[in-house]
Amino acid sequence: MTEVKTFKMEQKFSGTEDLYRYLLKNVEFIGKSIGIQIQKPLKDRPFCITGKEKITGRNILFFASKSEFPESLGELITLAGAFDVDIIVLFLPEMSRSYLEPINWLQKICNDDTEIIVGEVNF
Repeated sequence: MTEVKTFKMEQKFSGTEDLYRYLLKNVEFIGKSIGIQIQKPLKDRPFCITGKEKITGRNILFFASKSEFPESLGELITLAGAFDVDIIVLFLPEMSRSYLEPINWLQKICNDDTEIIVGEVNF
C-alpha cells in the first residue's frame, strides 16, 4: 500500500460547518482535487459528510475537526466504521509529519480497498 495522498485547499473557512457547506456545493472540484469521481448529492451527517465514488460505488467519508489531533483521529475511526467507508478524506489545519505518520500507519493496516486522503485546509 502506498502512502496517503495529500492535497491543499487555498480557501479560508470559518470552521468545519463552513467547509462542509463548501463541499456540498462543490462536489466536482473536490473530486478533481482528490482524483476520484464523486456521485451527487453528498449527504450531510452529524460531524461529517458521506458520499459514494461514481465508478466503484465505494463509500466516502469527508471529515474535518478543529479538535486536538488524537481526539480527531478517534472520531474519524468511529465514523469510518459507523458508515462502512472505503475512502476517507480527512481535512487537517496543517500537514505536519507528526500528523501524517500515524495516518500513513493507519493506511498500511487497512485492507487494499481502503484509501485515506488528507487535505490541508485553513480554518
